[in-house]
Amino acid sequence: MGKFLRFGIVGFSGVFVNMGLLYVLRHILSWELTRSLIIAAEFAIISNFLWNDLWTFGDISKRQPGKRQRLKRLLKFNTICLMGLILNVLLVNVLFNVFGMNEYLANLIAIATVTLWNFWINMKLSWRVTDVK
Repeated sequence: MGKFLRFGIVGFSGVFVNMGLLYVLRHILSWELTRSLIIAAEFAIISNFLWNDLWTFGDISKRQPGKRQRLKRLLKFNTICLMGLILNVLLVNVLFNVFGMNEYLANLIAIATVTLWNFWINMKLSWRVTDVK
């Protein structure tokens, strides 16, 4: 439960990264919705990975030291979050384009929807303890 709480706190900080960048891309740079969602989410994913690797799963990360192991965790985390990102983009587009919901509210709903998925699958795969020689 402690790890899930820390994962949630890190994810909450990622919401600010995501929403802030989404605002800049959409309303300052006038980019289209889907591209803005993908780029904003990728920045949040990288931010979340760094904080999760240091804090949420730091005990596990210490047992897998080195840049190569960290890069492997980042690639796994990013791949797993890519599945959540696809769901996020689809959900936001449906809520915004079909139901006329505010794009930021739609994005918050989508982020909340994929949070449980991201925690569970990342705990099982990205920070899984493996033998390191």
